[in-house]
Amino acid sequence: MICLIRAEFTKLATTRLIYGMAAGMAAFAVLTVAANILDRQGAPPLSTYSLPMLVAGPVTLLSGAALLLGILGMAGEFRHQTVTQTFLVTPDRGRVVAAKLVAYPLAGIALTLTILAFTAAVAAGWLAATGLRPSLLDARLLALPMGHVLLGAVLAAGLCGLVGVGVAALVRNQVAALVGVAVWVLLVEGLLMSLLHAPSMARWLPSAAAAALTNPGGGQLSRVAGSLLLAGYALALALAGTRLVVRRDIT
Repeated sequence: MICLIRAEFTKLATTRLIYGMAAGMAAFAVLTVAANILDRQGAPPLSTYSLPMLVAGPVTLLSGAALLLGILGMAGEFRHQTVTQTFLVTPDRGRVVAAKLVAYPLAGIALTLTILAFTAAVAAGWLAATGLRPSLLDARLLALPMGHVLLGAVLAAGLCGLVGVGVAALVRNQVAALVGVAVWVLLVEGLLMSLLHAPSMARWLPSAAAAALTNPGGGQLSRVAGSLLLAGYALALALAGTRLVVRRDIT
């Protein structure tokens, strides 16, 4: 099993997918820091303790990047027709999917931590350029606000990566998986819930569960409830996807 997980990490390291996503997320992080610093209308003035708020800027999109990473990692095997060779080398399909269910959530977590660290460095440097000098080692900055940002982002990234692999294992077609997720988030969870005026129902859907981790407050679930709900969705999709990959013909 360890060899299979290592093989998945090798695939990631030798393709442009993870690097392209990291570059895109880094660019988005710079934009969020710039927007939060330059547009302060109606917001309190910047201080040395503004760092957690600036670091939290790209958190929501990072969970989406982890979801995308999981989908592409699993569905890409079918799109590029490497799945046949993979299953010939390792006939136990369940172990192959299990390795992806471990590797891609971990890759999503690693991507999230990297971008958060990059965002913190950019924000600290920008604040220093304006005359404010926050220290990344200041215990008060690393206390509850920053800790909640990091914990929520890491949990959301790991669980969204798991969801992505599960969805792709169920659908197998990469385009269909990506379009299906977009339609679900934008149409079902967004437009449909708004038209039905059902906020109490919407809070139990997957995107709301992820949002409870990355952007808590309002009428959303607590971080603990959101993490448990998202974990339930992730495990259900992972189990169903694994079962279908094991049972279905790959041709």
